[in-house]
Amino acid sequence: MPSAPSTVRASGRVVEQVGFVESVTRPGHGVAPRFTAELATAEPAPGQISSTGRRLRLVWIGQRVVPGILPGRRLRIRGFVSDQDGMATVYNPRFDLLPKVLRD
Repeated sequence: MPSAPSTVRASGRVVEQVGFVESVTRPGHGVAPRFTAELATAEPAPGQISSTGRRLRLVWIGQRVVPGILPGRRLRIRGFVSDQDGMATVYNPRFDLLPKVLRD
């Protein structure tokens, strides 16, 4: 499969992006199910907890958890990107879990 573009495209377009899950947010009880993850396009440097890469919000509507989507996990996602509250957001993205990249 060809490598994914390194930048997030403009709103309303299909995006394919590889990155690392930086954080996840699970809905509380009594709140509509909506599992959210933040994908960073660059891995944090050793000793750092966040990267300087671009961010992409991923939202799974109707889900309280998405198996395999955990902080630190490497993903390839595909979906339509929209601008929500000033952040590039993909709702219900398709995704592939990728192996961790080993550094030299």
